[in-house]
Amino acid sequence: MKREKTKYKGIYRVGGTYYVAYYVGTKKHEKAVGRRLSDALTLKIEMENRAKRGTYAVAERQGKTTFAQLIGLYQEEGVRKNYILQFIPTYLEHFSGHKLSQITRKDLFAFRDALKATPKQRGGAKVTDATVNRALAGLRRLLNFAVAREYMEDNPFPKFSKSGLFYSEKKGQRKYFKESHIEMMLEESTKPEYPIWMRDVILTGYYTGMRTGESELLGLRWEWIDLAEGVIRLRKTKTLNDPNSRGQEIVMQKELIELLKARPVRSEYVFSRPDGSKLRHWDFYRPFKKIVQAIGLDPKEYSCKEIRHTTGTLMHKKGVPVDDIATQLRHTTSKTTKDFYIGADHDYQREMAERLVINSGKIVGKDEIDNPAQLPTA
Repeated sequence: MKREKTKYKGIYRVGGTYYVAYYVGTKKHEKAVGRRLSDALTLKIEMENRAKRGTYAVAERQGKTTFAQLIGLYQEEGVRKNYILQFIPTYLEHFSGHKLSQITRKDLFAFRDALKATPKQRGGAKVTDATVNRALAGLRRLLNFAVAREYMEDNPFPKFSKSGLFYSEKKGQRKYFKESHIEMMLEESTKPEYPIWMRDVILTGYYTGMRTGESELLGLRWEWIDLAEGVIRLRKTKTLNDPNSRGQEIVMQKELIELLKARPVRSEYVFSRPDGSKLRHWDFYRPFKKIVQAIGLDPKEYSCKEIRHTTGTLMHKKGVPVDDIATQLRHTTSKTTKDFYIGADHDYQREMAERLVINSGKIVGKDEIDNPAQLPTA
């Protein structure tokens, strides 16, 4: 069919369809728009703006790169976040057929709702709001990676927290053990019915704030520990999966250094089974629940993760600045520390609220106000 020129440079018509011609470097491209000249003009302006910003190449990659290819690129990178890697099968199930240019905000909400409606593998329970939020946070970081590597022009995630995409999570509700509870647990754990390593695991978890999972506390390796420098370097955590880096660093107290120096080296693991193999979750979970019950607490209300919560909350009660607590717990930002570890203690909040009491704690009642002679004088 004959190509018909229009009065606009770079726009022509073939039959009833308008086309826009543009250049990426020295290479000419042509794109069919549709039957409306206004759409062709809009695209022409957009292409001119991209030329000014130098984002032509990014737009081309965004239109050609699939989400599955992006996953491959991310996995080739040295620094890979574990909280992203664990959700990769879920991401691919929803986005594997998408080009990066096809992912919209509407797709993000659809992904959230689909994940929320998917029952867990064990027990058939619903996926929690916190799990959905972690999956969304991982996806957002993955798309930020695409933007940084110039495979996307913009991240479709909302820029503001009030978009409604993420579920609201309760703040300041993390349970924790009081200092007296920790002391009782350490004493109880020395009894012969518990594993010989039980006390040292609890104390190490309390001092460091490490998660009790097999990639951190229960799988702690001697090669990660620098006793001379007094530092633990975790290679793989909830937020980091980079075996080749120095890892996330935890500075140890003198007491913890001495505790680890005194431990026998039976295998590559600091805490291990009798045969030297790595501890599994149930090796610690079962006796820990018995200890919790033995000191008078409900084992259904307290689990292993409360040791980490205790580290953060007691540091706050002892006056440690929030940023330093965040460093100890290896939070990405101090916002997590403020939201979930500050204000969880009612006794502490009551102590702060007591500072509002006026007149040296004396509350002036109505009867006293009615009698002017009882009012305090200047």
